[in-house]
Amino acid sequence: MRWWHVRVRVAHEAADALSAVLESYPDVQGVQMEGISPAEMRPPRFGEWFDEQLTPTPDVEVSVYFPETHDRGEIEHRVQDAVDRVREAGLGPGPRASEVRVELVDESAWKDAWREQYHPIPVGNSLVIAPVWAEPSDLEPYRDRRVIAIEPGMAFGTGHHQTTQMCAEILAEVVRPGMRVVDVGTGTGVLAIAAALVGAERVVAIDLDPVAVSAATDNVRTNGLEDRVDVRQGDLLAALRPDETFDLAVANILRDVVIALVPQVRPRLVPGGWLLTSGYIESQREQVEQALADHGFSVVRRAHQDDWVSVLAVKI
Repeated sequence: MRWWHVRVRVAHEAADALSAVLESYPDVQGVQMEGISPAEMRPPRFGEWFDEQLTPTPDVEVSVYFPETHDRGEIEHRVQDAVDRVREAGLGPGPRASEVRVELVDESAWKDAWREQYHPIPVGNSLVIAPVWAEPSDLEPYRDRRVIAIEPGMAFGTGHHQTTQMCAEILAEVVRPGMRVVDVGTGTGVLAIAAALVGAERVVAIDLDPVAVSAATDNVRTNGLEDRVDVRQGDLLAALRPDETFDLAVANILRDVVIALVPQVRPRLVPGGWLLTSGYIESQREQVEQALADHGFSVVRRAHQDDWVSVLAVKI
């Protein structure tokens, strides 16, 4: 089988966000970034050898793979749409972001190497996110943890992104048996699955993308949670029934979408209900927290990984 290898160069500040958006496309496989920002440089301190390959690069190359069955023009349009979404979120993609390079490559050239990048990822004290092909020996160090089995590359939420890890860890701490949870922008369904594994009685997982809905449905089935996780297609909360309310809502999506979601989700939460959000960086946090305050939420916890942020708020 052959795949479209797509590459685009963007500014350092936009690279993580663009990768996250591209990962949210369920038919994308193997998102990869190459480039080093000046902030990542560590100058030699004790006369050690300095590798010139580690010098800062002017930008970052983000590359992804699409199935050969896709139309080349459609792929270019979708990648440009992802760049536009990053720009609309307030991150400048840089002058080279419009130069999308596309070429066909044979699967054997990258598939095995890509899979080698995915390993079980421990989350908090009770969970581990693992690719579906993980061997028992790979999971042996985590035998006391609940396993979230995910097919990486199908949609956003492989466990490797910082926002997914932070949200899953917070869910493991705050979800209690019997809770009702809604996961908005579920992607692979990893956070919905995490909520169910740590005790949620009922989880509704929503995504606008029909391919993401299919991917999440498959992962829910793989984890044996069809009776507790209900995957639906819809825009934000449009897929909910009028009488549905929840103890906790989680949304690991872009800042502007989170801000739009806040007033919609408040009436769907019980008194004292939780809202966990992520998918944005530290410089965007104040805007999200202002929206939370404006609509009757109080921030009770913040988590950080690199420049990414997760915020847990309670309905007051």
